[in-house]
Amino acid sequence: MGRRSWFSRLYWTKFAKPVEQRALYQFLINHPISSVLEIGVGSGQRMQRICQLVNLVPGVEQLRYIGVDEFESSTSGEHLTLKEAHRIASQLGFKASLIPGTIQSAVPRVAHKFGPSDLIIVDGGIDLDRPTSGPVGGWLNRLAHSRSTVIASGTQAGPMVILPTQSLDLPIVKAA
Repeated sequence: MGRRSWFSRLYWTKFAKPVEQRALYQFLINHPISSVLEIGVGSGQRMQRICQLVNLVPGVEQLRYIGVDEFESSTSGEHLTLKEAHRIASQLGFKASLIPGTIQSAVPRVAHKFGPSDLIIVDGGIDLDRPTSGPVGGWLNRLAHSRSTVIASGTQAGPMVILPTQSLDLPIVKAA
């Protein structure tokens, strides 16, 4: 995406809804990335916002998107079916891999199969005070690298914050 106007930047960082996701919007506007891992796809609205706001790293033609969710088997909140999520991701132009399952079962598969991502979004399922504990925290050193950013909320659809990477003990990636 091309350079944004000051008005567009102001809107996304100060006025865009939902307010709980403004940290994510601000990060996407200001930092180029090549890959996203979203744990908790939900209704797919965040996936669509990512597409609107993402700045790709120079030389990268397509965003690698990995989505983890319970999809149809979820009993809480609004969730896409796996088929709907695939349709939306392909319409958005993502190189998408959607992994169905609970956090406990899907996150290890993602860590072993896909490796680290530039941006990790965790919608609930992480303790913000102790991010390296719990079902996601134990895998962060395999899901992220030293230049990754982790944006998370402690509860589903709660306020998102950028976690300090110094406390996450992430592996160092060698420059190419």
